[in-house]
Amino acid sequence: MRKSTKTVLSILSALMVASLMFSIPSGAVTEYAQRAYENALSDETQDGYATKLPRPKAVLASAVFSDLLPSANVASLDGDLFTPGNQPIEANFTENGYRDDTIIVELEQKRMYDSDVFIAYVKIATPSQLRTAIAGNKLSSTRTNQTSVITAAYNGIVGINGDYYSDKDRQGGHIVRQGQVMRERVSDNFDLLFIDELGDLHIYHRGKAQQQEQVDAFKKEHQLVNAFCFGPGLVIDGDIPEDVGKYKWFDPASPNPRAGIGQLDMLTYVLVAVNGRTDESIGVTMEEFALIMQELGCRQAYNLDGGNSATLAFHGQVYNTKVQKERDVSDIIYFASATEQAE
Repeated sequence: MRKSTKTVLSILSALMVASLMFSIPSGAVTEYAQRAYENALSDETQDGYATKLPRPKAVLASAVFSDLLPSANVASLDGDLFTPGNQPIEANFTENGYRDDTIIVELEQKRMYDSDVFIAYVKIATPSQLRTAIAGNKLSSTRTNQTSVITAAYNGIVGINGDYYSDKDRQGGHIVRQGQVMRERVSDNFDLLFIDELGDLHIYHRGKAQQQEQVDAFKKEHQLVNAFCFGPGLVIDGDIPEDVGKYKWFDPASPNPRAGIGQLDMLTYVLVAVNGRTDESIGVTMEEFALIMQELGCRQAYNLDGGNSATLAFHGQVYNTKVQKERDVSDIIYFASATEQAE
């Protein structure tokens, strides 16, 4: 490598360390996850989240995170849909977050677009800590419960409502929860969100022909752990889709409460809920929500069920305190600890 190239990389690395320390919480990363993710970066032609990042930036970002905190030897959680995460350490909860040697959660509230925006930044040690749960005892169930209740029942430190997969009006798309398949279809109407074995988010724009090609390519390279049918994709490979404000569903042009998940980097995410439909917090359009997610640094971001379903739960309570009663939903996305507490 030429001396000038080394100098540029050194400067870039230093700048990234400085910026990430202030913008994204850091956390422990297992050696296995680190190697797996870097292997995924090695083939620039393969499909997936990692190759969508500029290669030097992605590699440097991985190095920055592993340097900020030492990697931890953390066992993966059981991947079964009905197995909860490990019990978190109660004393480690604070008003603004939680951390142990396997997970960091930092909470923040912002005022954006005349609305109250509630954000949870999450850094995990293994992909298995990004999980889904449902209200019922089988995937075909139509049972519902509150996001905060389901999150607490599965030892979730922080959770957000999912896509309300049991909605009878949405029969297309893929619905997969912790590897359990309810249906596998492509859709002309809905963007799909896939989460793979590395914890990476993949968003596939609506349109059956192109979705089928993308799904087929995904399955050649990855294991599908969770899949959602809602959308739209708010940020795809760092960019906001041009038609994000013209989605056919969910009243995209009007201000409403919104909920979404985004990926910032390897094993680093945001959960976001925006309150709405009140004088104090009007809510956001889909385009505004996409701008929020992009401003937070998302490389991939996906809109989840909104309206009064939009609920961010932390430590067993609703974090985005709102005037409406918490709505029952069919499913959630949550993050759990993988720490092993002493008997």
